[in-house]
Amino acid sequence: MKKIYLLFFLAFSLAGNLKAQLIINEVLYDPSNTLLEGDANGDGLYNQTEDEFIEFVNTGSTALDVSGYQIWDDTAVGSQVYLIPSGIIIPPGGALVVFGGGKPVGLFGGSIVLADTGAGLSLNNTGEVIAIKDNLGKTILVFDSDALSNNPNESYTRSPDITGTFVQHATINTLKYSPGTKVNGSPFVTLSTYQVRFKLDLNNYPASFDAVYVKGNFNGYCDTCDALLDVNNDGLWELALPTSKDSLEYKFVVVSAGNKVEEDLNSSVACFSPFNSSYRFALVKSDTVLNAVCYNSCSSCNNYLQLKGVTDFITPAKGITGKAIHIFTDSIITNLSSYGIGIANNGNGSNGMEYRFPAISVAAGQNILVVRDSVALASYLGSCWSEFSIVLVDTTGGLNQNGNDAVELFKLGEVVETFGDINKDGTGEPWEYKGSWAFKTNTWVWTYGAINCTDSTTTIFDSECIYPICGDLKVSSIVVSATGGDSTITQNGGTLNMIATILPSNAGNKSVSWSLDDSTIASINSLGVLQAKADGDVIVKATAKDGSNVFGTKTILISGQATGIADLSSRKLTIYPNPFEQILNIESDGKAHEYKIYTLFGQLVDEGLIESKQKDLSKLSPGAYLMVVQVGDAFLSYKIFKK
Repeated sequence: MKKIYLLFFLAFSLAGNLKAQLIINEVLYDPSNTLLEGDANGDGLYNQTEDEFIEFVNTGSTALDVSGYQIWDDTAVGSQVYLIPSGIIIPPGGALVVFGGGKPVGLFGGSIVLADTGAGLSLNNTGEVIAIKDNLGKTILVFDSDALSNNPNESYTRSPDITGTFVQHATINTLKYSPGTKVNGSPFVTLSTYQVRFKLDLNNYPASFDAVYVKGNFNGYCDTCDALLDVNNDGLWELALPTSKDSLEYKFVVVSAGNKVEEDLNSSVACFSPFNSSYRFALVKSDTVLNAVCYNSCSSCNNYLQLKGVTDFITPAKGITGKAIHIFTDSIITNLSSYGIGIANNGNGSNGMEYRFPAISVAAGQNILVVRDSVALASYLGSCWSEFSIVLVDTTGGLNQNGNDAVELFKLGEVVETFGDINKDGTGEPWEYKGSWAFKTNTWVWTYGAINCTDSTTTIFDSECIYPICGDLKVSSIVVSATGGDSTITQNGGTLNMIATILPSNAGNKSVSWSLDDSTIASINSLGVLQAKADGDVIVKATAKDGSNVFGTKTILISGQATGIADLSSRKLTIYPNPFEQILNIESDGKAHEYKIYTLFGQLVDEGLIESKQKDLSKLSPGAYLMVVQVGDAFLSYKIFKK
C-alpha cells in the first residue's frame, strides 16, 4: 500500500427501501508500521494488508441480513475484493467489521468480525472508489478517498459516531483505531441490552458440517437466524448477540447438506432450562461471555493437551536460546491451534495467550517442544533432541520466561492448566526454575532441577540436572583396577579391593555388578572386595547396571593359598635347575599336572600340561617368573629364574 494520506469524501447511493440502514462508520486504510501500533485485528502481528478494515453499522431497528454482500474496488476495473459469507446478520444498532486478513483476536465490542482469507481488501490510499453491493449485485453504497498530507497511520472515523463526518481517529483520543466499537470504546448496541457471546467447541464433533447456528428465546427460536463463526479456524464457533433478556434459553443447531441437527440436552441436567428441558439456560445481568461448551454437553470438551515441562537452560549461546515449553498430547488432537501458551511475568498476573499453536493434527502420546532458538537448543540437548516428536519455533517472542515466571496453557482462549502462581514472582518459591527446569511426572507431580544447575555447561549432559525426558546418560566404558594398582594376592585368604572407573563421569547410573570367571579360585562381593580361595589366576568383571551391557575386566594372580600346600604335601614334585637356561626339569609322582607361568606383574606368558619330565622354556626371556603348578585340585607356586 502507498503511504499517502487521506481524507474521505463519502457520497452514498442507497437503495430506497434500505432507509440508510447500512452505513460505514470507520475505515483503516493506512495502519501504523511502528511496532504493534498498527495491529488493529489484535492477532499479535503487524501486517499492513491484514490490519486494514471497514466498519459497518446497522442504524435500523431491525436485523439486517448481509449474507452475500460484496465489497468492490472500482479503481481496479470493478473487481470484487470480498464476499460476505452466508449467515451474517447484523442486529439492530450492531456493527460488522471486515478486516483485510489475519485471525482477529478480541471481542471488538461484541460486533461481528470477519477477515478476508484471500488477497485482502487491498485498499489504496488515493483515487479509490469502493462500492458495496447487495446479494443481487445491486450497488447500495459507494465512497471515494482523496489525498491528505497529515501522514495519518491511523483510521478515519465518524465524529460523532454514526452521524458525524470523518476525522482522523487520534484527533478525538489517543487511540489509532476502534474497530467494532464507538470511538470511546463502548459498544454500538444500546446499553439497555446485554451483549452475550455464545461459544461452541466443535473440535470433537464426529461429522462434517456446513454451518452452525444458535436458537433461543432471544430470536424467536429461529433455527438458522444467528450463525456462529470460526474466525480463527481453531474449532471454536462464536457469536455475540444483543439481548434484553436476562434469562436465556438456547441450543445449538448444526447444518450439513441442508439437514439440521439440534442438540439433545434432555439428559444434561446440569444446564437445562427449568422452563424447557431441551434447551440450555443462562442468567445474564450484564455483558456476558459464556464458557465454551461441547456440542450436546453442559461442560467444555476434554482437554487433550498438558504442560509437561518448562525450561530456562543456560546454553553456551545464552540469552533466549534455552527457553522452551514442553507439552504432551493425551489423545489425538485434530487442530492444535485450539491451544496456546501465555507467560505471567514477575507475578503481575496473566498476560493472556501470547503464543498460539499452529493448525496441525497431532497423534496421542507425543512430546512437543516449543522453542525460541531451535539450532542452539538442538546442539545443547544433543541426543535428547530426538525425544521430541515435534519441535515448534516461537517467532513472536511470546515465550519469554525467566525462571521465576508462571505459565498458562490455554484452550480456545480459556486457561485449562497453570504452572506456578501467576500472581507471584517465583524467585525463592518452591517452583522456581532459574537456569534450570521444571518437569511434571506421569503422576502429575512437578519436579525441579537445582537452581542454576545448567550454568557453564556445554550440553545438558554436562550438568548435574539432566532434563528427565533425556534419561540417564549411558556408560560408555569401564576400567577395572585394584587398590594400590595391585594385580596379585599372595597372602593366604587375602583380599583386594577392586575399583570400577566409569566413563563418562556424569553417566546417570554408575553402579556395576561384580563377577568372576572361576569361583573356585576366589570370591567377590557386591562392593568389589575380592577374596582368595586357591592359587591360580581369576578374571574379575564389572558390568554396568544401566542396561548398556558395557563391562571391563582385570586378571588377578593368586598364590600362597593353604589348600595347594596341603594337597602337595603328599605328592612328590621337584623343579630344577633353578635358575635354568633352556630346559626346566619337573619330577612328580606321575599324576597329570598343569602349569601356568606369569611375570611378576601378573601377565600370563606360558601354560600347558606337564606330560614329560622336561619342559622347553627357551621362548621365555631371561628374568624372574612365577610358576603355578596344579595337581588335581591343588596348586603350588614357585618363583623360577631364567638365565
